[in-house]
Amino acid sequence: THRPALVLAPMQDVTDLPFMRLMARYGGPDVYVTEYFRVTADSKLNANTLRSITENETGRPVLAQMIGQDIPALVRTARELEKHPVAGIDLNLGCPAPIVCRKDAGGGLLRYPERVDEILRALRAAIQGRFTVKCRVGFGDKVEFPRLLEVFLKHDIQMLTIHGRTVRDAYKTPVHPECVATAVQAMPCPVIANGNVVDVPTGLSYLRQTGAAGLMIGRGAIRHPWLFAQLHAHWEGGE
Repeated sequence: THRPALVLAPMQDVTDLPFMRLMARYGGPDVYVTEYFRVTADSKLNANTLRSITENETGRPVLAQMIGQDIPALVRTARELEKHPVAGIDLNLGCPAPIVCRKDAGGGLLRYPERVDEILRALRAAIQGRFTVKCRVGFGDKVEFPRLLEVFLKHDIQMLTIHGRTVRDAYKTPVHPECVATAVQAMPCPVIANGNVVDVPTGLSYLRQTGAAGLMIGRGAIRHPWLFAQLHAHWEGGE
């Protein structure tokens, strides 16, 4: 059987090239995701973030993540990113930072499912390769999630990563694995579970409760870079 995939979460001001190199030394994930490229009408690709793609010698795939809500700018940026050795383009629909949400980007976009629909349609048409999405289970309440799932189902995305909390929850509450499980049942693509994976037991429990295709680990890996190797060892029957 296929063992679950392990993905390093994109964390702003954390998951740069040196951090990815460090993770790789401890075993590392199967897939890396860049810090987000901030996309606005006049944005340029951040040179430092770009290095985590162009100078990445981990030998593992790297997804380039964008955040923003200006459709022409997102399309332009996706095309620029695809000129580099990316494994795919990821759209951030989950960042809870107030400054981001106020601009209706990141998690703020979850308040507007119709707008998300438009953005996904435009990006899917523009992106040549893999297109992936990272979201939360709603802006203020998980009852919003079925409507968001309807939108995701309309578009040919290759992976959906779900942080099992709402935007309002930020990082404080327990996760809602039942939302992730619903998405696993509904989506034709792999669904990755994210949120509060801090050790092997929390990771295994999240997978058991959701049936997800893998785990995305963020803050847990800062404190505990051995986590990826420990999960691998568990699945391979090692120590």
